[in-house]
Amino acid sequence: REMEGEEGALHRFPYLDGRTIVTSRSGVRDDEGEGLAVGPFEEDEAVAWVVSRAKGWKGQEEGVRAFVRRLNCYPLALRQAVEYSVSMRLAGPYEYLAEMDGRKEREWLDKRRSHHGGSSYPLAFVEVMHISVGKIIDAGGDDSEEAVRLLRYLSLLHPAEIPVDLVPREWRPHLDLLQSQSLVMDAGESRRAVRMHSITQEVVRTHLMGHSREEMVGLAAEQLLTLVAGIDGGNPLTFFIGWMCEPHVQLLVENVGTEVPEACVEMLSILATGLGDFLSQIGGRFEEAMSLCRWVLEIQLKA
Repeated sequence: REMEGEEGALHRFPYLDGRTIVTSRSGVRDDEGEGLAVGPFEEDEAVAWVVSRAKGWKGQEEGVRAFVRRLNCYPLALRQAVEYSVSMRLAGPYEYLAEMDGRKEREWLDKRRSHHGGSSYPLAFVEVMHISVGKIIDAGGDDSEEAVRLLRYLSLLHPAEIPVDLVPREWRPHLDLLQSQSLVMDAGESRRAVRMHSITQEVVRTHLMGHSREEMVGLAAEQLLTLVAGIDGGNPLTFFIGWMCEPHVQLLVENVGTEVPEACVEMLSILATGLGDFLSQIGGRFEEAMSLCRWVLEIQLKA
């Protein structure tokens, strides 16, 4: 699970005994000789992994090898592409590669190259994501459009555990469609929550948000504010709401930065201030509360 610095890791795992493995896309710990860099699959390893998941592709090693090379042996891209291929019952890897090489797909990708500089993931993963989302859109109908809007909305929240209560009620039936394309996953253990890989979220925010950023930011702020408003300082039974919303508010603030849509400034200010009050007055998390207050001042001055 990805952590924001050592303090975040210690806050979530305050154990004195045993060992904790902390994973991150940051290379800082590896640069200091305290971490282990984990790269993509080796080619043979990637081929074996793909064939173990796509049973019908056994005996098509040449095609599978071309498939994994095209996806840079990148595990997340391979998983997304294989799950898509299995769900769409593609007979072999060349069928998937043919979709990647379609004229419409190539034209779209050429337009996105300029947005990809400095990314921690290969451009191949952007292609894979676009194909999966495109299949939902091509299905047509209101369901497909609403499912894509839901995907964009979820990309703004904390990836580890997104409570179903944070999903607008009218969108909840579309979670199954996103899960069928492995775009989100059930958090398991009957927690009524979903999770979404942080890199998948980044690709959606960077390449697949379209013109809906303002709408999605506003919806996320509205849903979170509705829950945060239910915190009663005199009723400890409501404190769980603050702890449940805190990682989502923090990540929403991080994702939005200071480029806040004008229509969302007031709502985001109320949300961040409300959570900041909870963190300082009840949680004793003064540094995080002050950080939220500074952010509110910054966006209000910029508005």
